[in-house]
Amino acid sequence: MFLILVVLSGWWLLKQVSKAREATREMACQSCLNQIAFALYWYHDTYEAFPPAVVADEGGTPLYSWRVLLLPYLGCTELYDEFDLNASWDSPQNMRLAARTPPYFRCPSGLSTGDVQSTNYVVISGPGTAFPGTQSTSVSDFQDGVERTILLVEIANSTIHWMEPRDLDLADMSFVIDDPGTPSISSPHPRGPGIVLANNISVYRCQPDMSPAVLKSLMTIAGGEPVAFERPRQRNRWSGRSSQAGEASSGANP
Repeated sequence: MFLILVVLSGWWLLKQVSKAREATREMACQSCLNQIAFALYWYHDTYEAFPPAVVADEGGTPLYSWRVLLLPYLGCTELYDEFDLNASWDSPQNMRLAARTPPYFRCPSGLSTGDVQSTNYVVISGPGTAFPGTQSTSVSDFQDGVERTILLVEIANSTIHWMEPRDLDLADMSFVIDDPGTPSISSPHPRGPGIVLANNISVYRCQPDMSPAVLKSLMTIAGGEPVAFERPRQRNRWSGRSSQAGEASSGANP
C-alpha cells in the first residue's frame, strides 16, 4: 500500500511539474506575440502603415520578409544594420546573419524541434488580407473592423526562415486549427495556437473546434462577412461556430 502511494505521489508530482513547465512556455510564447504585435504598431505609428509582407526589388523579385523591417522595433538595430537591404535574404552576405534568429521569432516549445532559424510567428498574406504582398495597409483599410481582423498568428513545425519572404498564404492554407496535413494556424500548446487581432496586442488561444468559416472571415480586412461576438467563458480562449444565419460566436477575456 505504501509503495502504491509513493508511485501515485510521484506521478502526481511529475504531472504538476509538466503543467508548470508548459504554462511557463505558453506565457513566453504569448510574450513573443505581444512584442511582435507591439513592434508592428510601432512601425505603423512611424510610417502610417504596416510593413509589407514582402519586400521586392524594382523588378518585382521578392527579397526578404517584413520580419527584417521590424528588427529595429524589436531592439535588434545592430542586426538590422548588418543586413543588406538591397540583396535577397538568402544572398551570401545576408546568410551570414541567418543563425542569429531574434528570440521573438521562436516559440519556446518549438526550440527542440525543427530548424532553429525558422519562425513560429507569421502573418496571413494574400489579396484581401492585412498583408497583401508587396503593398502596405493601414488600420484605415480594415473595413471589417480591427477587432475582426487577424494581425499575427502562431504556427507549429515551421519551415519558414525568419528572413524569408513567406508566411501563411490565404490561397493555400487550411482553415482548420492544427491541421496535420496542410499549413495552418497551429501550436504545440494544449490550449491551442495564439492569434493577435488588429485592435490590440492581446493574445487569444484558438480552440480546435473553431469554425473554419469564422476563422477565414477574420483573415480579410474588407470581406464584409457577418461575425458576432459574445462574452467568452474561459480566459484567453477563442471559439467560433457558424450559425444558420451565417454568423459566429467567438471571444476572449481581456
